[in-house]
Amino acid sequence: MASLAWCEMQTELPSEHDPLALLEQAPDDEFALLELRLDWPPELDVHPQRFQLWLRFFVLTGDPLAWIADRGEAWAATTLTDDVLELDVYVKLPALRAEIERCGGDLGAAVGRWAAPAMLAGLKYELVLAAGDYHDRAVAGKLPRLLEDVGGDREMFAKPAIQVRQPWGPIGLGALQDLVQEAFGSVQLDRSSVTLDPVEPPYDDCAACAGTSFDFPSGLEEGRAGLCGAHQEAAKAVNIARLAHAHESNPAGWRAIDKAAMRINKLPEPTFAPQPPRIVGDAPSRNAPCPCGSAKKYKRCHGA
Repeated sequence: MASLAWCEMQTELPSEHDPLALLEQAPDDEFALLELRLDWPPELDVHPQRFQLWLRFFVLTGDPLAWIADRGEAWAATTLTDDVLELDVYVKLPALRAEIERCGGDLGAAVGRWAAPAMLAGLKYELVLAAGDYHDRAVAGKLPRLLEDVGGDREMFAKPAIQVRQPWGPIGLGALQDLVQEAFGSVQLDRSSVTLDPVEPPYDDCAACAGTSFDFPSGLEEGRAGLCGAHQEAAKAVNIARLAHAHESNPAGWRAIDKAAMRINKLPEPTFAPQPPRIVGDAPSRNAPCPCGSAKKYKRCHGA
């Protein structure tokens, strides 16, 4: 039977930053992210059925998907790697500040508002989450969202101890993928590192010829210009294939990632505004924009 792991998948020492001070002094940036470390008492007798259960808690100054109506204040996504089921909770800074005030300055009790239902849902739906299609079914209205029970009984997870794991920084692709997963369902973007096959003859000044692995997508794209011609073409092919697969897996979700990435980087955004799938039975009118984000009318796209 798997044990309950608290929050850290790393072994480094916790940050000495004061979390309340950092929350009070948030950067003047519409899209910044802070990660808090949560710890419950180690003697807590909780045992997931199969996986280790981790929770990561992020605070956002703003929501990159704010073009979607009725977005709420918090969202939770999941990542499954090897024997670890990771729960990723995202909360907007104004909502957390309001909850801290409501709790008389008790940060642990405030964070517990969202951390507790996420942990309880993770335990309850552990094996369903591990199957990989939980969020697709939740988006379709067939399963509850992971934070559906915010405001309910927090049980043993009511008040974690809080430290800072990572201070304020930019919102990255991983966070965007999590937020889109919760709103649109899974986007199958393979972000594993890339090691390109050897070529003959090898070039001394080519990192790929030396066997270097590249983070995807940014590391591969940034390093491509310095590769030999054959490896430049190979890197381009990997990039095209992975992005095409991500688009095909969830067109609206992929467009949402693209629009959100442009938004947080202050670049011109695509004119279309992808919308999450509607619950079965709640189809858009034929002249309404198609929810997939194609910018076509529904009758000329998925309603054809």
